[in-house]
Amino acid sequence: MIGVVIPYFQRTPGLLNRALRSVAAQEGQHPLQVYVVDDSSPVPAEGELAGLDEAFTRCVTILRQPNGGPGAARNLALDRMAAGIDFVAFLDSDDAWSTDHLNSAVAAFAAGATFYFADYQREEDPQSRFAQCGFRPDGAPLAGSDVTLFLCDARMLSRHIMLRSPIGTPTVAVRRDKIGGMRFNTRLRSAGEDSIFWLELLRADIKVACNTATEVAVGRGVSVFNHRSWGNAAALRTILDEMRAQLHLRRHFIGDGELVAQSRTQCRALDQAFCLNLLGCIRRGNWPPSHLVLAYLGQRPWALLRLPPAAAGAIVRKMRASAR
Repeated sequence: MIGVVIPYFQRTPGLLNRALRSVAAQEGQHPLQVYVVDDSSPVPAEGELAGLDEAFTRCVTILRQPNGGPGAARNLALDRMAAGIDFVAFLDSDDAWSTDHLNSAVAAFAAGATFYFADYQREEDPQSRFAQCGFRPDGAPLAGSDVTLFLCDARMLSRHIMLRSPIGTPTVAVRRDKIGGMRFNTRLRSAGEDSIFWLELLRADIKVACNTATEVAVGRGVSVFNHRSWGNAAALRTILDEMRAQLHLRRHFIGDGELVAQSRTQCRALDQAFCLNLLGCIRRGNWPPSHLVLAYLGQRPWALLRLPPAAAGAIVRKMRASAR
């Protein structure tokens, strides 16, 4: 049986319904149990079941929690998952699977894989994620499977994740026994909790398969990536969580010089992005909450040194003024 995990927080009706329809439309006869975790969504989950086949809705369990972010929602589903579920597939509430997604995942598991992911594409992007990242599977085609299914070296995939991850959470399926008691980092609400989870999984005895076919259409519902813009508090919060994730990952891979070097490169880019966003806030007259600025600079006090002196000085003056 496959357990499908969908964290849910949306302000637009119909998005979860679209996601659930894509699950119901899967080819093959795969026994399913769908866990929708209502993360105190403004649009309640119950209303999103309208128009779905009654036999399918009997497989849908709605769980509720105080708003805690997508990581906490996925954790609740994993904690409440019924016995007898062999594989866990993740989907976000504003995304939709292609009709052959679970068939491909099951084929990969039948060939011995324990971790599966596929290419995906956002509605507004001209290229798929694999194309954006320059990602190509480094392994052989999976024996007895479709020509788009390939093995991936877990270590090489870890390097890709550290630098520019090709993995989209809504494309991932994992053997449940490989997850065990592992859970998403709930401290990182805006970014990075999924990358940490995948990297920790990849450190275990994992056989990875990926599909170069695009299997997920990523929508534009409530998402830290879809709703942040340059020069505001939401962007700064996401960059802060991305930095926290990088520092967390570096501690896990401290013995791997190449991965640590990649993380340092990423951190330097995040320093620049954070400071440029602060300048954007100054220009807009929209200074963010001081705790965000202090939290970032508390971890990366030298970040301002990556800016020209005049720009760094403008940020320091604004910080002093806001502290009065």
